[in-house]
Amino acid sequence: MPEFDHHGVAVAYDHAGSGDPILFLHNIGGDRRIWEHQTRALAATNSVYAIDLFGYGDSDSPADGYTVENYVRMVSSFIDAHGLTNVTMVGNCFGSALSLLYARRNPQNVRALVLCSPLTSNTLRPTPTGWTARAAAAIPLDSIAGVIRLPGPAANLVVREQLGPRGRGMGKSSFAGLRHRWAEPRRLLPPAAIARDLPALGVLDDFRPGPGFPPITTIWGAKNRILSAAAGARLNETLRPARSIELPDCGHLVMLEEPETVTAAIRSATRTALAG
Repeated sequence: MPEFDHHGVAVAYDHAGSGDPILFLHNIGGDRRIWEHQTRALAATNSVYAIDLFGYGDSDSPADGYTVENYVRMVSSFIDAHGLTNVTMVGNCFGSALSLLYARRNPQNVRALVLCSPLTSNTLRPTPTGWTARAAAAIPLDSIAGVIRLPGPAANLVVREQLGPRGRGMGKSSFAGLRHRWAEPRRLLPPAAIARDLPALGVLDDFRPGPGFPPITTIWGAKNRILSAAAGARLNETLRPARSIELPDCGHLVMLEEPETVTAAIRSATRTALAG
């Protein structure tokens, strides 16, 4: 497993295939493995990279630094260090927000964006997760979150909340893997810290891509209970995606719940942008 050094923080990632680059960024609470179906399929035609954001998966968990700006800088440094140009960026939730923030600063370096359940202030606000995040932002939880782990039953509830009807029918091994990630030590530290910085994502609610901005595909699960699919539809009015996909029986983890559809959407976005 290769690692990328970001100012002394080891960032784990997977790389496979060759060709035009595709970069995958996961959600808060996830890691690079949520994209395994997509990276396996697309490595046949593309150079695919999947990162563990610091604090997740096999990447280091620093004591601090969990801010939106630091994560954007990490993504930018990774892209520069690997010489990636004309890259298709694929994200889920927080990973979608990072992709869009990077593309706003570097549109010339991005071929296309595939944004699954993009996290913004407005898509988070009307959900129970949003209420929890606002409460967490008002309480200094870092010292506690850094030493405790989520109990198994609680981790199980967190995972079930992320899945729609289709996802809850997944095999036990997939479900166990998701649950294990939430129950690992220090995994509550990044969400607790990021919660205070969520207002930084408010710029995405007002962002209107101009001419020449990379084409956007959005993918939402209609049964998403982490973010609001209805707010996502309103976000589409300002983002004006080239393609908008809603999956009726899926929740927050569409890449696991309907993997073939998500893979096909990424392939289509990459090819359409190339043709354009």
